[in-house]
Amino acid sequence: MKKKERQKNDREVKISKQIVNQLRKDWFPDLGLLYWEEALALAPRILESLLQQEKTEFEDFIKMSNEKIRFESFDDEGLLGYYWSLLNHYQNVNNDDTMRKIIDDFRPTLQDFWNYVAYNQNLYEKTVYCYENCELNNDQKRALELRIKDFKDRGINLSEEEKNTLKELNKVWSELSNNFSNNIVDDEATFEYIIEDSEVIKDLPEDVLKKSKNAAEAKEKKWYLFDADPSSYIAILKFCSDENIRKDFEKIQNSFASAGKFDNREIILNILKNKKEKSQILGYKNAAEMSLNSKMADSPEQIFELIQGISEKAKVKALSEKEELKKYFKLEDIKTYDMAFYSRKYKEEKYNLDEKELKKYFEFESVLNYLHNFVKEFLGIEMKLLNIPTYSDEIKVYEVSRNGDKIAYYFLDAFYRKEKRGGAWADNLREKSFYKWSNKLPVVINCCNFLKSDITLLSMRDVETLFHEFGHAIHEMISASELSELSGFNVEWDFVELPSQLLENWVGDRESLEKLAKHHETNEKLPEEILATLKDLETYMSGSGVLGQNTYALLDMHLYSEEIPENIEALDQKTLDIVNRYWINKRDSDYKMYCAFSHIFGGGYSAGYYSYMWAEILEADVFDKIKTDGMFDPKVGNKLVDTLIGQGTRKPAWELFKDFMWRDVSNEAFMKRKWLL
Repeated sequence: MKKKERQKNDREVKISKQIVNQLRKDWFPDLGLLYWEEALALAPRILESLLQQEKTEFEDFIKMSNEKIRFESFDDEGLLGYYWSLLNHYQNVNNDDTMRKIIDDFRPTLQDFWNYVAYNQNLYEKTVYCYENCELNNDQKRALELRIKDFKDRGINLSEEEKNTLKELNKVWSELSNNFSNNIVDDEATFEYIIEDSEVIKDLPEDVLKKSKNAAEAKEKKWYLFDADPSSYIAILKFCSDENIRKDFEKIQNSFASAGKFDNREIILNILKNKKEKSQILGYKNAAEMSLNSKMADSPEQIFELIQGISEKAKVKALSEKEELKKYFKLEDIKTYDMAFYSRKYKEEKYNLDEKELKKYFEFESVLNYLHNFVKEFLGIEMKLLNIPTYSDEIKVYEVSRNGDKIAYYFLDAFYRKEKRGGAWADNLREKSFYKWSNKLPVVINCCNFLKSDITLLSMRDVETLFHEFGHAIHEMISASELSELSGFNVEWDFVELPSQLLENWVGDRESLEKLAKHHETNEKLPEEILATLKDLETYMSGSGVLGQNTYALLDMHLYSEEIPENIEALDQKTLDIVNRYWINKRDSDYKMYCAFSHIFGGGYSAGYYSYMWAEILEADVFDKIKTDGMFDPKVGNKLVDTLIGQGTRKPAWELFKDFMWRDVSNEAFMKRKWLL
């Protein structure tokens, strides 16, 4: 080996060791070290090394005699999964072709190993042996029960031929789902829309106008350039006075990834076929039935009955809301692309509520401080800001404690960047790990896409988003069990939205709003007349809101529980027919929003999108009790943590709910909230 080659190799070995040492740290990793160019270039080498290490550890374990097995024997160091999650996160927030290729190239290899572990008969038998013979505490016994159930749900007792088919289906689905998501990101990245007439967009929020103006100037173009950022899309639909532009934006937003080289429709058909084939091998009628096996809900029929029942009442209210707008503005009809515009104008004119003025009471840092102070007082959770390098100066990193004990590390990536995936989400980069290898706290993230300005002002919906995602983060960070599989997001999927949607109540409820909202210049609280107006508006357009959410939930359930369309054209027609069956405005053939419906095709919500409505019914019931008992009372907060959101999956979700409520769920609070009774 030549000297330069040897020096290069030595340097690569050194950097690789530094990264692995970062992964082994008990505290927050140095993302500045992990995400710099030379380190990222070494990702394939590091992934392969960690994979070989994990394979060796696994083979050593399954050779172990049963008599030596203890619960702790099942633990591995977990560095491979941790590093994999860090790389995928980087791709989500820094869309990069090189990193995408690294992830795409390694995914099949990793899936092969995961399949090998998931269907390993020796591992299954050792799990059963430990459950029946080892000395176990309650959490360990529960964890093994769930592992055994997972093995059976995956088909461990099927024939080798059937298991091999399932392995291949898992591998194919992973690739399909990844390609689906990539197509959306790539198609959205190509979108540009120039508006020359400043008069028609003069009412848009200043931060949106500034961003679009800067984007145009950066490309040496005049006027205003808009991209696929959801904030821009919402602003256009609400504030642009040109009907044709609003129509354009809605059409484009509802057609991403539906044509050309980014067309997702063939992928969707293959995903539906993949899920159905897997479900039938496992003994289910369809993918929906398979999905509900691990959820609170019992059957697709139960979901249809629940959601359709609510939708019927919501549709009546939504039609009434539409008629009121038509009457007020003397319109013959209101198209879907006009609903947000006239709804906003109605609020401003009839209720004298200016949304742009309202934003002045929700400055980002002030809202964030309120949120952190609230969870400290109510839940005993303290956020300590750290000075840790990351991939962006905008990132805030926190050490999280509860009642004096460190429980997690958390970071907030709050602001829009063009290379960042759209929307808002929560995730864990590292699960809690209190095993033989180390005592590692979870590393939890929140990502949003707020538009950053010199003074960043948020809409009330933005504030709800911030609270919602932080609710997810709390759920992951606060889990009492030392076992990762009994913590946070590992609960039944239709329970996972309860903590997030519950926390939104501290945005809209008057008792909290009086403390939260402060003018960014004068520090004055919201005037009484605005508070009264917001109270009056609590149910404004609630019928349309519920109906829209339920339409997506029903679309999801229909697609995964019914016969799969024969071709792309039939798929287009089926989705259109379903949407038009439930929604108040008829969509035309251009409507292909399902092609970018990431939740059900690229995420974990397939046959599970109803979870949002399901969780909202649960959390409305829970909040009604909290409101009665004291929504700022630490005793109530402690009970909430100790019985419901802090228990993870130590018990089935229904039992946790009853532990807090002392009864079964009622939808009365939800129906009253939405004015649907």
